[in-house]
Parts: sequence; structure tokens; C-alpha cells
Amino acid sequence: LPWGLPVSAITGLGMCTRKVMMACHKITMPLVLTLLLAGCGQLAAKFLDGAPTEVPEDFSFLSDYHPCYLELTPGEKALRMNCFHLQGALHIHSSRWAKLPRFSGESWTVSIRRSPEVRVQIDEAIYQVTATAINDEARRVQILEDRGYWHAWDAITVFRFEAGVEN
Repeated sequence: LPWGLPVSAITGLGMCTRKVMMACHKITMPLVLTLLLAGCGQLAAKFLDGAPTEVPEDFSFLSDYHPCYLELTPGEKALRMNCFHLQGALHIHSSRWAKLPRFSGESWTVSIRRSPEVRVQIDEAIYQVTATAINDEARRVQILEDRGYWHAWDAITVFRFEAGVEN
């Protein structure tokens, strides 16, 4: 079958040659890739829209992968995460790709270490919390294994959150 047959059948534009098809791909593929990468990390971001709420002493109401939003800087979009609890304490962990270079900005794992006072929205409640990285390697590995990871990738950082300073 000629290369242009599927395109002409779909578009009704007539027969396209292989040369025309290759030229189109050279233009559209970089454009599509650029648009996809431009949104990396921001596709599931949103501004917090819940109500400020006192931080509970026990987060055991959370599921193993409870959707939540992490606001690193007041007034900026919050990142979509999965919150969980360990013995009632709120936790979030990064992905294994969190330390890879970015086109712009820095990884949230770097930002939160520098400025640990953040806000987390769970359902309709917004909590002012302080993040602490779990730096004990044995503890970090145990947490990830308990969460079903077959390998505790070095780049995955686990954070524990406790009541923070009210703004």
C-alpha cells in the first residue's frame, strides 16, 4: 500500500507521498514532544481550594495512596501527591525520578528541604505542616518495602509531616 493511503482515507486530502509524510513528522513530532514536556509535573497541579484546618494528631483515616496536594510556596499551584500514614503520622514520598534534571526550576524534594514549612490539602482540609526527610537509610528502605516497592530506589525521598507554624 502507498504511504499516503491511510492519510488520504482519513483526511480526504488526496494521496500524500512518503516525502510529504516524513516532512510532516519532522515538524509535528518535536512540537508535540515540546508541548508534552512543558507540562511535566504541572499537569495535575492546582491551587489549594479547601479550608484551613487544625492538624489532627492521627492521620490513620488516610488510605495507602490517598490523593493530596502539596503547596511548597504560598499562593502557587500545589503538586498532586499520594499521602499515606505510618502509625498515624502523615507521610509523602517522591518518585524515583525526583532527582533527575529539569527543564526549569528544581525538584520539589530540594525545595521542601530548603523551606520545610508547607501546606497539604487532603480532601477539603488544608493543613499547615512542617516536612522532615527520613534520612535514616534503613528506615527509608523499610517504609518503601512496606509500601510494596520491590526496590527502594536511591532517588526516592520519604517525608514525614507534623503540625507547623500557623501563617
